[in-house]
Amino acid sequence: MKKILMQICLAVGLVTGLIISAQAQMRTQYRAHVPFDFKVGGQSFQAGDYVLGLTNPSTDNRALTIRDINSGKAKIILIMPRENNERLNVSKLVFNRYDDRYYLSEMITPTLGAEFRKTKNEVLIAEKQKSKSETMAIKLNK
Repeated sequence: MKKILMQICLAVGLVTGLIISAQAQMRTQYRAHVPFDFKVGGQSFQAGDYVLGLTNPSTDNRALTIRDINSGKAKIILIMPRENNERLNVSKLVFNRYDDRYYLSEMITPTLGAEFRKTKNEVLIAEKQKSKSETMAIKLNK
């Protein structure tokens, strides 16, 4: 009888743990419609709908998964905490624009402030076009 009771308790604990884990992962995912092609971390992305979330929310939040909703393809990008660790009630992606090229630079949510490292190519373009650069934001949805 004790053995059966122990197995039931373990099963309930396991199911509870899985539910909590799944809910925690779902809370860290955001959707965005990006109307232009963009680059981040040396990788290129086409315009479209994306789901973004921490690769492993239980660790130190150093990697973000960006998944194209239409193709299902996902890429992992390394992130850094924002220098200004301001959190906002509105979640957004921030892009740097140089002519017709867009580079993802930040992701800001109520629980995460992340910066994306600039590639050498973006740094060169930014230096050449300082007066022509723009910053634009796209709202994230849960």
